Amino acid sequence: MQLTKDQVTNEAQSAIMTVFAEDFKDTTKADNLVCNSVVNADDDAGEWSREAMVIIYHVNGMPSINRIDEWGKVSDILYDYYVEAINPEVSAIYSL
Repeated sequence: MQLTKDQVTNEAQSAIMTVFAEDFKDTTKADNLVCNSVVNADDDAGEWSREAMVIIYHVNGMPSINRIDEWGKVSDILYDYYVEAINPEVSAIYSL
């Protein structure tokens, strides 16, 4: 069953909080960071990739896309979706 972009966004936010838990000591601040940095691609003001399900901004404390192994774990949790870098500060989640 194909998830909606909102559902994938919520799943991605949860997966990121799980995989990068050590980076997020203050959970209130982390919730705000993840909610503001991980957005439904349809709501992305930068219009980085309308084909994507989710856009991730790697700024303001969001872990770098260079941490390939950890982002791979996020993709593993999402099962039918994967994280792909667009540039050093933006990545996207696409359906397989």
